[in-house]
Amino acid sequence: MAQKYSLFIIIFALIAGCKQESTSFSIIPSISIKSIEQIKLNGKDSAINFVIAYTDGDGDIGLDESDTMPPFNEASKYYFNLEVNVYAIENGKASRIPIPSSTDSVSFNSRISNLTPTGKSKSISGDIKLIMRASPSFGVFPDSMMYTFRLYDRALHQSQLLKTPALRFVF
Repeated sequence: MAQKYSLFIIIFALIAGCKQESTSFSIIPSISIKSIEQIKLNGKDSAINFVIAYTDGDGDIGLDESDTMPPFNEASKYYFNLEVNVYAIENGKASRIPIPSSTDSVSFNSRISNLTPTGKSKSISGDIKLIMRASPSFGVFPDSMMYTFRLYDRALHQSQLLKTPALRFVF
């Protein structure tokens, strides 16, 4: 399985404000960027906080720890239900950041816990809060980066691909 650099991600409060909705949403998850905050330490970027808002009409977002059989096994692209990729921006062109001494690229993919509400209405909305190291990998310090996010539900519906604007960093 491709080596994932989810070790660099700290999921501070993975799901905040998860609430059951009486409104009807699409059964295909939808996500949007609610906020981006770059955290500085001694004038240099040390972390980046993302808040991603989500909605899902049938509430089948998230996995249980026991969800390890196909299609949610470690070798599957669905093992991580939140896909987070990082790109270096050089001369206006975005490219995946290779992991030193590897054939893989940097990603901060994560498994979100099961959020399915109890009760009759399953529509949900909430926020996913992520805190990541500003440096995407040890010894890698691009001056500009962008991130992409995609959310998968248990029916394997995928949200739209979210792209951040280019973010400038000082290391």
